[in-house]
Amino acid sequence: MDLCRYVDPDRYRFSICCLFIRGPLADEIESEGIPLHFCRNQSRVARYLRSLELARLFPRMDIQILHSHHTSAFVDGAIGGRLAGIPVILNTDHSQDYPIPHRWSLLQRAASMMVDEVIAVSEDTRRDLVRHIKISPEKISVIHNGIQLKGKTGRAPEDFRRELGIPPTARIVGAVARLEIQKGFHLLLDAVPHVQAVQPDTWFVIVGGGTKEQALREHAASLGLDRRVIFTGWRRDAVDLLPMFDCYVSSSLFEGMPMSMLEAMASGLPIVATAVGGVPDLVHESENGYLVHSRDAQELASALLRVIGPGGEARRLGENSRRLYERHFTAEAMARAYASLYEKHLARKGILAS
Repeated sequence: MDLCRYVDPDRYRFSICCLFIRGPLADEIESEGIPLHFCRNQSRVARYLRSLELARLFPRMDIQILHSHHTSAFVDGAIGGRLAGIPVILNTDHSQDYPIPHRWSLLQRAASMMVDEVIAVSEDTRRDLVRHIKISPEKISVIHNGIQLKGKTGRAPEDFRRELGIPPTARIVGAVARLEIQKGFHLLLDAVPHVQAVQPDTWFVIVGGGTKEQALREHAASLGLDRRVIFTGWRRDAVDLLPMFDCYVSSSLFEGMPMSMLEAMASGLPIVATAVGGVPDLVHESENGYLVHSRDAQELASALLRVIGPGGEARRLGENSRRLYERHFTAEAMARAYASLYEKHLARKGILAS
């Protein structure tokens, strides 16, 4: 969405194709005048033949650049794009949980031979693509994700505290993520009792939905955390809840360049996160937060207490988070980097962007 918004609209016209789900943001992007196509047939056969469907679709859209994201779009887009004769084909890899099935490695390696360039969202992601997928390092560039913080409601943090039943003086540790295995929320829940033993007025707010939501609620209940851990479910106004937090936490098993963490930095929050994937590109130890190098709940709790506990450094760390975001991770910076990449490949193919 931010590429659609911030890459020069006088030079590029964007369309979006959703391969598997239309998604909650589809209406929003269409309301901004961006054409969106959803592949409605989700049968197993249709998914296997998706690249052929795309090959028929693309010629009707007058495309010069195909920019795909994630694994399935990488493979289907590369095949469909080449069959349709699209001049420039790019893919952004947002990280994967390696090792992956051998057949997927082979498919992605084959797809990499059909695209002009692969973009990794972090240096760690780039190393993984070279090591696990065997993509040539010369074919991979790194462009960090960027975001533009855009609230939806204008509500004050105090409003959300009242809505969720959190006392005005309580400390709040928050997370915004899909409730899936990747995000490692069991580790966070296991750390909560250790935090509350030292800082009993701490509440935890987990914003998001997913297939593991019920299991996580049950795990929290089994630890007796029902009253201090709040699951909000999926919310369109998630970004508006961020200013309510005193600290942002990520307990992920793997990551590329997490957008919600960038939003937290833009909101001026200190970060405590597991040191996976591209997270160390965002969280600089003792500068804007702390990194956790194990799956040990006590270590995660100790890092959180360094921020929100007695004598914690939340204010200083949060101010540094905002500075790092403004310096390196804005949507405009990301859009400039991608526009430069588009121009490079269009020039190589002798095509002028219209």
